[in-house]
Amino acid sequence: MSIVRRALLLSTSERYIVLGSNFLTVAIVSRILTPAEIGVSVIGMAIVGIATALREFASTNFLIQRQDLTQAEIRGAFTAMAVLTVFIAGSLAALAPLLAAMYEEPRLVHYLHIVALCVTVELFSSFVLGLQRRDMAFGKVAAANICGALVGMVATVTLSSLGFSFMSFAWAWLLGALASATLALAMRPDFWMFKPTALHWRPTIEFGGYNGATILLYKSYEAIPYLLLGKLASPLASALFNRTLMVSQLPDKVFLAGASPVVLPAFSASVRAGKDLRRPYLHALGLITAVQWPALVVLAALAHPIVKVVLGDQWLEVVPLVRIVAFASLCTFSFELNYPVLVSMGAVRDVFVRALIVCPISAGIVTLAVVEGGLFALAWSMMIIIPFQAYVTLQFVRRRLALRWADILLSVSKSGLVALMSSIGPFAMAMAATPRFELGISNAIFAALLATIGWMGGLWLTNHPLLGEIARMAPVLTRLAPPRVARG
Repeated sequence: MSIVRRALLLSTSERYIVLGSNFLTVAIVSRILTPAEIGVSVIGMAIVGIATALREFASTNFLIQRQDLTQAEIRGAFTAMAVLTVFIAGSLAALAPLLAAMYEEPRLVHYLHIVALCVTVELFSSFVLGLQRRDMAFGKVAAANICGALVGMVATVTLSSLGFSFMSFAWAWLLGALASATLALAMRPDFWMFKPTALHWRPTIEFGGYNGATILLYKSYEAIPYLLLGKLASPLASALFNRTLMVSQLPDKVFLAGASPVVLPAFSASVRAGKDLRRPYLHALGLITAVQWPALVVLAALAHPIVKVVLGDQWLEVVPLVRIVAFASLCTFSFELNYPVLVSMGAVRDVFVRALIVCPISAGIVTLAVVEGGLFALAWSMMIIIPFQAYVTLQFVRRRLALRWADILLSVSKSGLVALMSSIGPFAMAMAATPRFELGISNAIFAALLATIGWMGGLWLTNHPLLGEIARMAPVLTRLAPPRVARG
């Protein structure tokens, strides 16, 4: 487990740096570009999201979960990914004029052409970094991703300041992808893996069949709100919902995103070693909820000052939407673990069947909400969609791991009390504010301090397992620190 904890620490460090660069980018660009300009980019990325989901029909996850991997299979996997990537990029470029005409935005043509090139460049970095993740070489993965993120940040801010409007995002993506791919290849210059072969590509496609269909279903569902709002309302509405989700997902991005790249390799290694996943899965649920739930309830209480700091005054319209989605997101506590645990156990078909159930129903609810009620109805629909998706997914996981609902409830029970204690201070201050729930920055900082005190008190009062994990991580942090700091 020490290897996993070290990988988790490296991955989390990477994600914090990448998140920090993204945070700065969003904070600065949201004050340079108008919501309507950003809305056009949101529509473009929704289109691209569906297209790039097709890449998962030849996913690097195949490399991670494969029991044994030969050089011939590596070449076969790259060949399958390359053929599919070229098809996707070519289709995006060819369909760009038609897609731009649908939204009466001719500038989308150039945007999609640049993005098609980004998709091609990313093939090389994603393939190499997939192999590095299999080897648990998360230091090298972090270096490549951080390099790409920093280049993208500088490019986005610079280009938006120079008047490139929403095209700033496309050009910055290309420059960041080039930087990440260059560094990844420099750290692992095994160019033999890029030699095409007509052999050994079938296992990649067989794995990617269910995996690709699953990702395509989810990406299509995720794109529907933006595409519908952009068509039936305006690009502004798409931008507002995009920023609503962005702020609502801050707790996951801040506290949980670092775990995602580590969980699948770690679970896969445990399965290869013949270990039972029940205990680590339940233990992970307890750790996740101890952080995610308090963060979400505090986000709901402090939505106004958080939106003001992150996005600026021109985005305050999303504050009530953020509160709704934050509470709905309390049901996402298992989302970071469900896919890795099912894939590591070879249950890719279960993942697909789950998507086949939840995505069409969720998409139908979203469509009805947008058509009948617009932006606010869409936000309230998350109160139905997210719990429904969580319930269906946990049913599949329970069956594979032979878990009872009581096991899951017991694993997260202490976290519920921790979240309650964390929320008392912020909600008390928000309720007493004038206007209500509109705290100033200084009061918001004090409310966050009260939340932290309540969180620590909750961990201590419940003797939460997270305390043990913090204690175990302390020696690792000490060893990684510079000698001067470690002695201090």
